[in-house]
Amino acid sequence: MREHQDVIKRSLYTFLILFAYALGQQIMLPGFNIAMAKKIMGNNALLQMYGLTTGGQMNLPTLLSLGLGPYMTAMIVWQAVASLDIPSVNNLSVKQTGFIERLITLILAILQGVVMVYYLHDAIAPLYLISDNINLGPAAAVLYLVAGAMLTVVMGYGNMSHGFGGSVALIIPNIMMSLPHSFLYGYGTTRLKLNAVTISIAVVVTAVYFIVGLWVYRAELRIPIQRPTLESTFSDSYLPLPFLSAGAMPFMFSNMLFVLPSQVVQAFGYQYTEIGQFIIEQVNYNHWPGIAANALIIIFLSFAFGLINTSPTKMARQLKERGDYIYHTMPGDDTEALIMGHFFRLSLVGNFYLLLTGVAPLVLGMWIPSASNYGMYLGGVFIMVTITDTVTQQLFALWNKNRYSLFDVPIE
Repeated sequence: MREHQDVIKRSLYTFLILFAYALGQQIMLPGFNIAMAKKIMGNNALLQMYGLTTGGQMNLPTLLSLGLGPYMTAMIVWQAVASLDIPSVNNLSVKQTGFIERLITLILAILQGVVMVYYLHDAIAPLYLISDNINLGPAAAVLYLVAGAMLTVVMGYGNMSHGFGGSVALIIPNIMMSLPHSFLYGYGTTRLKLNAVTISIAVVVTAVYFIVGLWVYRAELRIPIQRPTLESTFSDSYLPLPFLSAGAMPFMFSNMLFVLPSQVVQAFGYQYTEIGQFIIEQVNYNHWPGIAANALIIIFLSFAFGLINTSPTKMARQLKERGDYIYHTMPGDDTEALIMGHFFRLSLVGNFYLLLTGVAPLVLGMWIPSASNYGMYLGGVFIMVTITDTVTQQLFALWNKNRYSLFDVPIE
């Protein structure tokens, strides 16, 4: 066991971080009427969906209610900026990049804290410290939430350095706890009755989908490249393009974007108007317009996140700077066009797989209502596939790091 001490230490560190994170989500913020807050947030589908996929606890005002939401959003924003291949951004040092990422996280934490407090303002007790005319209760609540969000970032960075799964590992408990509810209730329209048949079907579907999802997630297109600066007769060099460049990100944010229109209508008090009623009725997973809208959102997010992660412009520039090139393709614009073409073709096929996961069950649910529950459930399973794959690869790499020998027979 001594040779695997790193694995044990990292595993224990991750378990301790997850325990501390779960504990922090049980610490209620002072100054809130908890019963009223729970009632208010129970009707807010937008924040519920957002918290579900970012490790947040949006149904109650706790220290870590915002979860990884600000950090994950900041990373998406920064990756989008970096994918533009701006020279001034490319020349930033690691320290400067880290500072900018934390600054964006702080700004987003403040904005998300303000949004949450806006919905919960009726449940916040007044706090008068400076003057009887100045209520500091909402400001204090935002401060608590922002402090919890930044503490979450520190925990995520700690797990990235000393544990398994990086910062994203913090959302594992939320996703795992949400899977049974997603399976039983789906999008809240149909409750699945548990019996031997439904349980057996669920076990088989989950096992098959997990294996297929893992295979699809690891699939990649390998474009042969020529590397004049590196000669090797034992292996071929290639440029890998993932089959699903967006990963599970479309499932993390599609539900939130889907319910956004109805939440905006209700926030501005237009739910009783003719237009408001029309929007609310259409934003439904059991109507054809809603199913079509959900499919379009998944396709859009798949292309958007995939383009950010792939960044053909940046990839072509890096190949040119290293002196590498793709066979029969000129470096620069031609290489970028080739990579972009491959990306779009892979995305088209990948989108079909994502639609089979998140939309096909909704279509089937038009005739078999219980089938629609699998739309949300399988999306959560695929999120777990991506996280599990990252953790297991890190675990196996560390476990086997000392299992090699330079020579089969020791030299005397």
